[in-house]
Amino acid sequence: MSFTSGIFLIGLLPWLIILFFLTNKIAPAKRILLLLINTLFYVWGGLGAFAFVFVFTLAVWLFCVIAAHLKNRFILGIMILAAVTPLLLVKYTSFVMGNINSFFHYELTVPSFIMPIGISFFTFEAISCIVDVYKEKYTGKISFLDIYLYLTFFVTVTSGPIFRFGDFKKGLAASASRGSYGPALERIIIGLGKKLLVADKLAVLADMYFNGVADGKTFTTAGLWIGSAAYTLQLYFDFSGYSDIAIGLGSLMGFSIPENFDHPYRAGSIQDFWKRWHISLSRWFRDYIYIPLGGNRCAIPRHIFNMFVVWILTGIWHGADWAFILWGMGYFILLIAEKYVPFMKHWDGHWYGHIYALFFINLLWVPFRAANIGTGLRYLAGMFGKNALPGLESVTVSFLPFLVLAAVLCGPWNRLAERLQDKVWFHLLKGIFLSALFFLAVCAVVNATYSPYIYGNF
Repeated sequence: MSFTSGIFLIGLLPWLIILFFLTNKIAPAKRILLLLINTLFYVWGGLGAFAFVFVFTLAVWLFCVIAAHLKNRFILGIMILAAVTPLLLVKYTSFVMGNINSFFHYELTVPSFIMPIGISFFTFEAISCIVDVYKEKYTGKISFLDIYLYLTFFVTVTSGPIFRFGDFKKGLAASASRGSYGPALERIIIGLGKKLLVADKLAVLADMYFNGVADGKTFTTAGLWIGSAAYTLQLYFDFSGYSDIAIGLGSLMGFSIPENFDHPYRAGSIQDFWKRWHISLSRWFRDYIYIPLGGNRCAIPRHIFNMFVVWILTGIWHGADWAFILWGMGYFILLIAEKYVPFMKHWDGHWYGHIYALFFINLLWVPFRAANIGTGLRYLAGMFGKNALPGLESVTVSFLPFLVLAAVLCGPWNRLAERLQDKVWFHLLKGIFLSALFFLAVCAVVNATYSPYIYGNF
């Protein structure tokens, strides 16, 4: 069930707001409501997926109990391996066996598995929970119910942000202040607008080019560049829109969900970009992979190895195809270059650093969107003129004003809004704007076909 589906937006969201408002001060009521809603989200996806998640949660709870009492690094490693095994089997068996069949000309049968929604996200949350309990970053009571509510938390389970168990427990015990309801609803409406009125419109242009290249069609070089830019913007508005809705919903229930974006396309370097994009994922890899490997407090060869491990895992986490590995290796090379190539160390903060970052960010989203290495390489080749046509597709010309508007909307408009908070006329205009935005978002849901969030695929 998606936040932008008609069932959720029209049939469920109003009732959630009313129920959480009425039971805000009753601690047991929050757990009961979350238990019902989280279970509904998973049962909606199928009883098999729900059974999978239930058994997985039971295992994670047992691992946390063991980790709290038995301080043994070998056993910790076994528990982490056991927690990540379902993800490896469900998501990557087909990729591995497909490559074995291709390279060795075998005909192995690829098994099919149940794919629970959010498996990539709740697996990472499970690992962080086990490790935090082991390291005594969280020392409170560990109940099966709380672990179940955490791993199936409907607000973040499909596309993040990745939430830490200690922060989730604080949210369970907290009550939303009445003053937080207005900003929370504003955040939800803005998130809906980003997804339904911007991202889904940009998808039409991006899909035309990427799906066309996948089908063997030929396009103009200029069109392919514009198509890649459309996807670059689509992904931002889609994913940041989801994060806005998640943060707003969490706030309505007393949860302080971490920010996931900080105007990433204003970055002046690739390192700066990854401090601004999918922040919760970057911090997860930093805390649970990069630092345990030694971080950057080691010899240069070891640091390069640590970065390699982080970025190949980042690529693989996003998808089971060589295209995602290429995407991860692209960022690995750029980040190593920024660290060790002398003339690149000081680009951040300059206009040319911003152009350099945007160029490679846009370029690397191509294999990410293509989702298979062949389509990605053909698309990239066409961007640089190979087997491409001259001129520009007429349909793309009509999209250019909207594309420019979307690029402008990536700016830090929230900072301007903060400066105008004491103006009466600003609040009047904001109310009119948010009302219109919500009305148009609902109209988009009613009139359009369902379009899932992009990061729900990962």
